[in-house]
Amino acid sequence: MQTGNGRRPLGVTRVANEVVAWIAVLTALQVPGVHAMYQAGGQSLERILRRSSAHRGARVELREDGSTLDIDLYVVMLAGTSAPQVGAEIQRRVADAVERMLGLEVGSIDVHISEVVFV
Repeated sequence: MQTGNGRRPLGVTRVANEVVAWIAVLTALQVPGVHAMYQAGGQSLERILRRSSAHRGARVELREDGSTLDIDLYVVMLAGTSAPQVGAEIQRRVADAVERMLGLEVGSIDVHISEVVFV
């Protein structure tokens, strides 16, 4: 079998869920109003996640079709920002980054505002 460019396929490329989670988290952390990621169920002092373990603030599932992702992001938001606006911007940027970098379709991105900080 040949691909669209006239070459035969040489194999498959698989991306670990943790990689998708990192892409989603690092993109979300760039949105104004996002302070950090949040790990639900973690120890009270460890729930607000900084960069080294921030991917734990995301959950990624591949749908049965094998090409569509559902992503849940748990964020800590800065007080005084608009939750609907921040959530929508996270969804837009993460969908764009995942689709551009991985070529995978994003089915849903659910943003959970798990905590608000006053800085």
